Amino acid sequence: MNGAIVIAGLLALAIMAGCSGSKKVEAPQPVYQPNDNLALQHFLEGSLLDQKGENAKAILEYNDALQFKQDAAIYHALARDYSQLGKNDHAMQAGRQATRLAPNVREYHETLAEILYNASELDGAIKEYESIIALDSSYIQGWYNLANLVKWRSPQQAVDVYEKIIERFGPDGDVYFQMAQIYNSMNRLDKATDALKGMLSTDPSNFEIKKILGDTYLRRDSVEQALKIYDELAELNPENLELRASIAHAYLVKQDYTHAAEQFESVMRKDTLSVDEQLRFGQIFVSFVQKDSAVAPYAVKLFNKIKASSPTDWRPYWFLGAIDNVVRDDSGALQNYRKVKELASWNPDGWVGIASIYYDQGKFDEAISLLSEAKNVVPDEFRIYFLLGISYQRLHKNVDAAMALEKSIQLNDKSIDALTALGLVYDEMKLHTDSDSMYERAIRLDPTNHLLLNNYAYSMAERGTQLDRALAMSKEAVRQQPTNQSYLDTYGWIYYKMGQYEDAERYIRKAIEFGSVSPVIHEHLGDIYFKLSQKDKALEYWEKALKLDSSNTQLKEKIQRGSL
Repeated sequence: MNGAIVIAGLLALAIMAGCSGSKKVEAPQPVYQPNDNLALQHFLEGSLLDQKGENAKAILEYNDALQFKQDAAIYHALARDYSQLGKNDHAMQAGRQATRLAPNVREYHETLAEILYNASELDGAIKEYESIIALDSSYIQGWYNLANLVKWRSPQQAVDVYEKIIERFGPDGDVYFQMAQIYNSMNRLDKATDALKGMLSTDPSNFEIKKILGDTYLRRDSVEQALKIYDELAELNPENLELRASIAHAYLVKQDYTHAAEQFESVMRKDTLSVDEQLRFGQIFVSFVQKDSAVAPYAVKLFNKIKASSPTDWRPYWFLGAIDNVVRDDSGALQNYRKVKELASWNPDGWVGIASIYYDQGKFDEAISLLSEAKNVVPDEFRIYFLLGISYQRLHKNVDAAMALEKSIQLNDKSIDALTALGLVYDEMKLHTDSDSMYERAIRLDPTNHLLLNNYAYSMAERGTQLDRALAMSKEAVRQQPTNQSYLDTYGWIYYKMGQYEDAERYIRKAIEFGSVSPVIHEHLGDIYFKLSQKDKALEYWEKALKLDSSNTQLKEKIQRGSL
């Protein structure tokens, strides 16, 4: 009904009354008194309030309208307003009523799908888009939305939907692009190349698509096919530095270092090449260092040359530090990042580079000291406060950690890492309402982030709340990282909290079999064995846990008691 109330055809209540002779007929009592005019009046008042952005007041009007008419359009308006106010439960309830009363109105299903998505109810949102397609199979946006949701649950199902889109609507470059991305993420590079060829069929002269196709062939180790494409592109654009770097990389894959060097030298011999162009060419090599360390010497040679000719330019030092990071040369990386900090203290990259190395080395005090200085020099850099916060957290200085992470989120409220870290800190501070709020915000941004899912699930397990939801979240984290010892422990611990001790024992024992030396995980396994009435094994694992953490007084008391 597109937001309007259809007055004609209201369902009238039949009131049976009167008598026939001495026989009485009782009339059913109405739940509400139908009145079209009053329903319409309240609905229009609500619509006007919506236009002014006064959603809460509009909701009151719509609820008054429902006293006089149970109408899908009213429920739809309610659903949108509740969603605007972040009241997802009420929004879902109203949205479902709208689709129940008017199951053939596409707009109502779309609104409900959006509400379900915002509430992280992906399965429900998917069902709504399936309903939309069933109502109107020619509605291409419905197909797109379905595919985009399904890919979070099952990439292969998403590909199936995209293939139906192409079958129904014809070749579509954007659809082929999505398929290529999914196939790349699944490492099905043969299918990815087919999708890229499909993209080329819609835009045969597109340089970038051809270049990506060549890169994909290179990832498949089909070097000759990659070089064939690169050579064709080089004839059209011989000055393209990125293309030259790709050709060099292809030769490196072939271990044809002579031809790789020729590409490198042909670029470096150009007298007209500016420092910026040299840096851009070198940056391409740095990106290849991640995949093939054989590329590193070429990049190092280039940046050393730039460093010699432009000793006050901080950029070659930064790239050299990045290369050192890739090849695990912490000493070299520190030296180069310190030079960046010296030449360009205003640039957060130097500070962040040094602090990241300190953090990875477990030198949290040194990281905090450096970052405390950095925030006075670069006060609006998200990464400075994020690293400061997680460094404080590792030292269990949770108040300081919370303050730093709160500042980092002020600077970047879309950071999943910062929201997750602050959720963990609040949880350790027993501020569970605040902790849950951070986790829920993060889940709305990324409902499949495995670290987020694990941490939130463990928090709920420890409190014994929403255990079914916690189990589902933990299961997804384990699916993504099946050998992660902490994730296996979380999954098992939720089973423990649910009283399913055999399942708990299986997963937590698996965490230890994968090499965990966590005292908490060993203690958990001891607790499980105690519940399974295997007290000798319980003591065995409690004692192992105590050896790993001799300061745990509660565990000592547990061992002395011989019980939980």
